[in-house]
Amino acid sequence: MKKVFVFCVGGTGIRVMKSITMLMAGGMSTNGYTVVPVILDPHLDLEEKKNLHSLLEAYEEIYKRSINNGNSTLNSLNGFFNSEICTINKLNGISNDTQQNVGSQEKFRSYINVANLDADNINNYLVDTLFSTNNLNNALSVGFKGNPNVGTVVLGDMVEGSDWFKSFKQQCEKDDRVFIISSIFGGTGASGYPLLEKKIRLAQNLPTVSNVMMGAVTVLPYYGLKDPTLSNSDIDSANFYTKTKSALAYYQGSVRSDYLYYVGEKSLKQVYENDEKKQDDKANFIELVAASALFDYLKRERPDRQQFLTRAIENDVESLDLLSLGNGYKDVVKSVADYMLLKALIETLPKERFFPLETNRGFNNDFYKDVSFQSLVKFTEMYYKWYGELAQNKRAFAPLNYDDYNQMSGWIKRYDLEAKDYSYYELQMIKASNEDKSKEHSNKFRFFLQFAYEAINHYTQKINR
Repeated sequence: MKKVFVFCVGGTGIRVMKSITMLMAGGMSTNGYTVVPVILDPHLDLEEKKNLHSLLEAYEEIYKRSINNGNSTLNSLNGFFNSEICTINKLNGISNDTQQNVGSQEKFRSYINVANLDADNINNYLVDTLFSTNNLNNALSVGFKGNPNVGTVVLGDMVEGSDWFKSFKQQCEKDDRVFIISSIFGGTGASGYPLLEKKIRLAQNLPTVSNVMMGAVTVLPYYGLKDPTLSNSDIDSANFYTKTKSALAYYQGSVRSDYLYYVGEKSLKQVYENDEKKQDDKANFIELVAASALFDYLKRERPDRQQFLTRAIENDVESLDLLSLGNGYKDVVKSVADYMLLKALIETLPKERFFPLETNRGFNNDFYKDVSFQSLVKFTEMYYKWYGELAQNKRAFAPLNYDDYNQMSGWIKRYDLEAKDYSYYELQMIKASNEDKSKEHSNKFRFFLQFAYEAINHYTQKINR
């Protein structure tokens, strides 16, 4: 299998990977690449990091159940959950988390052994020049608090010599790719991207690694934080643009990814609580745009020279739909609309008492209570929450009218679907079942996903035309 190692650096990297997973669930293809997420964040107890791990495990579970054919393995489906996700630790059985060797309550001054310097040692002046007192007193377990000067030092050790990086170098093969996700206005992401790229390019005696095709998306400021004095925080979003300009100047002469995507907002539209430990930020449209960069990258060939890319929206409005987004987002809207229609079928079919598929394919009460279908239900609950956050955030990604199953022709705003209610999709599932004469498997769960996608795609495929 060909793989794309997706390095998710810092909080933004984690949130973008969440959107990537949701788009994959909705049917966006990775062009045959298995996605291998590698999460790089020193926070030990960050909730959104734990949530991402749970989401990835849920996706993997559904994917595996969809290709299971007893003692053999089926090809990936077309449509929902069509691409594989495999975390780095499962490639060769390593067990340590990518952040454990630096995520601790140890202060930065202890990490760099400042106490071992004699009082008259000239290196004390160097330390005072490079790092503030707050830098030196910060615990590593809560990240680098917007300080790339700290992040560069710690992340260097986090990468070099670690089991997960050794695993990456061992598992990176011909035709594999690398994609790095990071923000440019904080500490972990701004320092992590160029450092990680350099470590890969300088992999000694491993030309497959050092010459790997590499893409990256760097996320410019897209949210603000409330007054740091109210939370005793060391992070002030008033400095985000200054940090971005400095980082961009450095990137210009140092980063060498084959494709570099830039994504950001014109202004800081959303303001979050300044809580360094919790970081309970809602899903944001800019993270969705950054996620779409991976799918674009996986369609491209290696360029003759470095390419810089970005994307815009058609109309600068606060709530985006299919038309205000523009033609470039049709595939994203279709993916989200398709999965939300799948949600409608998941909720309505178990209540349908006269649906012929119950006898034709065994979609009965036992099927709906089975662990495979219930795993889909749980994933869908996470998906629904994610879309709700996007639709209510600033700026809002809200292309759907998705709550009325009896008035579904307007499911996609400013686009008329021929299906007026969920029964249209049920009928198409029956037709798909009757037309399918396949004898290669008897996997009911796979049939469900297959027929549901064929039914939904029958009405939504015109979006991409």
